[in-house]
Amino acid sequence: MITARVIKLTPEKQLNPDVISFWIEKLVLDILDYCHRDDFPDALLYTCVDLVLKRLSDAEAAAENMESDTTVLPLSEIKMDDTSFKFYTGSIKSTTAPDNIGLLSDLDFDSIKPRLNLYRKVVSR
Repeated sequence: MITARVIKLTPEKQLNPDVISFWIEKLVLDILDYCHRDDFPDALLYTCVDLVLKRLSDAEAAAENMESDTTVLPLSEIKMDDTSFKFYTGSIKSTTAPDNIGLLSDLDFDSIKPRLNLYRKVVSR
């Protein structure tokens, strides 16, 4: 069901079904593991669709950054008269690198944990 909705929302893109299936399977298994469940809650269907679309978008943006010589970075310096403020942007550069797209998806997964906690089962050891 997740795959069908992802494809339905991105009809203009030629998506590789194997890649989509891989990311969906990984996300569902991560959710089941985090929630200590064997069944997947239907209410999380659209949460998964959103995260898979976000991952595909991040991968596409990283690929575009590799193809171009310039990358768009956030504000790094503000200067007015004799006062200037410089901001560290090194972590942004390393996070958006194509090799580190997984870091972004981990942060995305962390962002849905409050929603996942509604379906999380208590485990005793």
